[in-house]
Amino acid sequence: MEDAQQQKYLEYQMLNNQLRQLAQEIQGLEQQAKELEMLIEGVEEVGKAEKGTDILSSIGGGLYVKTKLENNNEFLINSGARVISTKTKDEAKALLEEQLNELRKVAANMQAELQNGIQRIVMLESELRKAQKK
Repeated sequence: MEDAQQQKYLEYQMLNNQLRQLAQEIQGLEQQAKELEMLIEGVEEVGKAEKGTDILSSIGGGLYVKTKLENNNEFLINSGARVISTKTKDEAKALLEEQLNELRKVAANMQAELQNGIQRIVMLESELRKAQKK
């Protein structure tokens, strides 16, 4: 009987650690989603701006440079492996929205996994408490 309790306790500890890690990953995905939402909003804003408008362009690491907008409907997108492709405003927005939707699906699946794990932990806690009272 003690082996079964010890097994439940070990499962409880492992599951608790996994759920903490899963919660952190979900938090990371939520941050990525916010960043994608901001990018989509940025694409929209640039699309509304007129040619010649002064804008700040990110050069990375929190550094920006003042630039003049020459074309509000052309976006350069890093496709990976140092390949940059040109997309229209609508294409860029659609690509970002697709990435956002995929990210949200992954986050929803992870959230469901987290809820299932929480239910299992609650059940294990209950079983361990009952065993301690005996």
